[in-house]
Formats: sequence, C-alpha cells, structure tokens
Amino acid sequence: MRAITIRQPWASLLVTGKKRYETRSWATSYRGPIAIHASAFPVRRTVDQLAKNGAWGFLERLDSIFLTPHSLDELPIGAIVATGILTRCNAVDEAFLSQLSAQETDLGDFSPGRFAWEFENITLLSEPVPAKGMLGLWEWEGGPEYGG
Repeated sequence: MRAITIRQPWASLLVTGKKRYETRSWATSYRGPIAIHASAFPVRRTVDQLAKNGAWGFLERLDSIFLTPHSLDELPIGAIVATGILTRCNAVDEAFLSQLSAQETDLGDFSPGRFAWEFENITLLSEPVPAKGMLGLWEWEGGPEYGG
C-alpha cells in the first residue's frame, strides 16, 4: 500500500476530519488506497518552529482544536495512524482557494503553485503501527490487513 508521511499535528488534523487537504509543493498522479504516516519529528519542535516563524494564527487555531491540555504531546509519531483513499490532487489557484473555509486555509500552505491532496474514507487505526516514514510516496508493507 502506498503511504505518505505527514508531520504532526497535521496528520491527526487530517485523519480526524478537522482538515480536508494535505498541501504539498508537488503533484501526484497516484489515486487509490493510502496509509497516513505520522512523522517521527517531535510535535513540540514543530510548535516551537511555528512560534519562532511568527505563525500565531495557526497556533491560535491549534489551541481551539486541541482543547485538552498536553493533547499535542500525546499525538502519535513515527507510526501509521490511518488509511484512506487519495482521490484528487488539486492545483491551488484563486478558484480553488475561494472554496476553502478559514480553518482549512489556516491548516495548510495554500500558496499559488502548490497542490492540495484530497482524501476520502479515512479510517483511524485502532492502534498506531510503528513505521519509518520517507519523503514522497512510499510503499508500506503492512497494508492489506489495515484495509489496503
């Protein structure tokens, strides 16, 4: 099964339906089953980087989504967390942007020239499955028993 690695908290936002698109600088022609891998990059380091870069709007949005104290620290990392179907790869342009909610635009990089990957039928695994992620789309060997 193909897999994509996404840093937390974006991986959890995607698999819980709080975000609909994963934005990338590159397009893919692949459509079909996909495993969603939460990067091993520590969540707190991501938050620290965002604060250092002045991404306060995003951090405020995170506070409103992850209301439980320390919930960001409890997000799984270094594991497959869900499976789904990659259905579209949308080019980001003015027409596409006009369809997005404020929350969606806060939770991705929708700069012109980027691509918004669209997923359906995302199913959270009952337990994260430890796995080493990779850049790009990669092949995860644990697929079939998880819906792949």
